[in-house]
Amino acid sequence: MKFSTSLTLPLLASTCSAAAVRRQNGDGPQGGTDATQGDLSGRPPPRFPFPILEFPVAKETVVLNATMYIQPGEIFDGQMKRYERVEGSCNEQAEGTDADAVFNLLPGSTIRNVIIGKHQSEGIHALGDAWVENVWWEDVCEDALTSKGLNTQLRVIGGGARNAQDKIFQDNSLGGKYNITGFVADTFGTFYQSCGNCLNQAKRNATIQNVVAINGTRMGIINPNFGDEIRIKDAQIKDIKFMVDKEIGNNVQTVPYTVGTGPDEKYALYNMTRDRITTFNGTVLSQYVPEDPYSWLGEFWPSLRNKTA
Repeated sequence: MKFSTSLTLPLLASTCSAAAVRRQNGDGPQGGTDATQGDLSGRPPPRFPFPILEFPVAKETVVLNATMYIQPGEIFDGQMKRYERVEGSCNEQAEGTDADAVFNLLPGSTIRNVIIGKHQSEGIHALGDAWVENVWWEDVCEDALTSKGLNTQLRVIGGGARNAQDKIFQDNSLGGKYNITGFVADTFGTFYQSCGNCLNQAKRNATIQNVVAINGTRMGIINPNFGDEIRIKDAQIKDIKFMVDKEIGNNVQTVPYTVGTGPDEKYALYNMTRDRITTFNGTVLSQYVPEDPYSWLGEFWPSLRNKTA
């Protein structure tokens, strides 16, 4: 694998930053090692570039009659088809269930190279440890990706989402860890949210690295009273009103209240300067370039047609 630096690409309907695939070695203090998300180097190198400044153009749509379950140990490769539910509709006023999702990921599964279509009430639910690779949400309704289960390790590499009326990444896990690398976010309410009023609560840990996020309300919401931690590194942002809001969460399903915002030494573990959080100006500072890219990438990303032929 190799990385390109200071790469300027056209700013289309989405935008992005850099993402390095590297080993995660455990929870560390502010500015220290990222939260453990499994051994990234133990998997085959990704065959898609990330981040990339354009959304893929689907050539085929698959309409599902019901939620598709990805089985334990299964690697589901959608090869950039668009997936939708036949009764899909967007109602951002209601919290969706597993039955409303387009995909449910069972523990140990992987989903990759998928486009989630518009007007889906829920995108993907991870019901245990899972990998989400090169997955794109064309128009998010309630949530794009929700983590559930006990101590769920959810790992996101590449991909992107736009027009999230509420949240992109929702963490409903009980003591889980969420790692997001090389993602594109364009127009959203909250990038990552630790559930503030789930019936079962515990410390959650999020690491957001090498992403580009533009036109959003906030990058994160965490619950310090449950010990939540969030780390943000190498992020390129633009037109984001708040970085991380801190709320007093509860388990009685009442609306939590905000008690502060911004970095600290215990929960919101980031520093704008030290952790290289900069203003996005249309230039990707670093991009993963696969040594063995998928031969079909140019079919869905016009800018890659001459690079993968």
